[in-house]
Amino acid sequence: MSVQTGETHETVARVLSSQFGFDALVIGSLDAVAVSMVVRDVQALVIIGLPTAHDMLQPGIEEAVSSLIPIVALVSTSQDADHAPAGVSFAIDQSMGPEHLATAIRALIDRQREMQRLRLDTQIAMRSSGGLRNEIDTIQEELQLAASVQREFLPRVLPSVGGVASAALWRPAAYVSGDIYNVMRLDEHHLGLFVTDAVGHGVPAALLTLVISRSLPTKEITGHSYRVLGPSEALARVNTEMMARAGRTTRFATAIYGVIDTRTHLMTVSTAGHPPLIRMRRGGMCEEIVTQGGLLGVFEDETFSDAVVQLAPGDKLLLYTDGFEQAFPELGQDPAAPRLPNRRYLDVFNEFSSIENPRDFIAEIDRRLDEESHDFPQIDDLTLVCAAWNDD
Repeated sequence: MSVQTGETHETVARVLSSQFGFDALVIGSLDAVAVSMVVRDVQALVIIGLPTAHDMLQPGIEEAVSSLIPIVALVSTSQDADHAPAGVSFAIDQSMGPEHLATAIRALIDRQREMQRLRLDTQIAMRSSGGLRNEIDTIQEELQLAASVQREFLPRVLPSVGGVASAALWRPAAYVSGDIYNVMRLDEHHLGLFVTDAVGHGVPAALLTLVISRSLPTKEITGHSYRVLGPSEALARVNTEMMARAGRTTRFATAIYGVIDTRTHLMTVSTAGHPPLIRMRRGGMCEEIVTQGGLLGVFEDETFSDAVVQLAPGDKLLLYTDGFEQAFPELGQDPAAPRLPNRRYLDVFNEFSSIENPRDFIAEIDRRLDEESHDFPQIDDLTLVCAAWNDD
């Protein structure tokens, strides 16, 4: 299409047709009707002569712009190119001659075709990313719902039996936790403390801990009587149940279970590959109570041992998960460096050993974790149950 006198447009069209195989149609002017007739079928528009804003404001040209059809404007000076209106893809100097112009136009059209393809690919990618965002939003909503359901399985109020009170800290590293705990009033004289930690993270680990927690047997009823199961026997039964239900994907977990007889103030405790029970004597240091027992869900004939602890007034009992081994990095450690397991958490526990009320003790540990998270984000689920027998 030409908006200037001369034969440049005829020569350019002839070269495009003969040398490059284009079907070039020459329109002698920017006639709105002529442009509208052909714009739906063209691959590119070539405008010879400076297109003015008035020239471009016509339905045919606007339709070409909105359809992403390449528009090549051939202008006489670079100053003219600076004033090319929006929608003109290229503006080049036509003083090089018709043959050179035809070659340049052919290259620009090929380039514009590739740009057209990239635009379409970008549009498709943006639509796909929109669908992906919707999927991500759906997953986040489901995870939030799963987290809400998991919290509902935690005890709302921790029971106190025979002067033994307890409190708990539960801090998932993400939406859901692979840890879960329970404090149970087994009868008027027995209190059960349970913590389990599934190997892994996310929803599968959270589901496993829920199953283990709900399948923990605490009593055996015979006729009109019952007996409170010992911790090692209870863990063995959980292990047997897990092995019976094991499928192609094997799931493992650690656990600790303790039963306190408030008449004698004896605590019987057993662990399954779990960090040991910690007893903190009034005004004293941490003492680890170690028992033998492997992970739940590994071997059918796994055996678990019991340890019996005689409690004294003021003793605190701590059941926790191994997330604490990375919760307090070594002093001077780079926040970006991988965190190796350490025993600094024992120092933190000892720091607050004089606090006798379990709720206050848990509150101080929680506060320290908040302080630590400013520099070192939490990377593992954290659970801590504190029980204490106070003689006041």
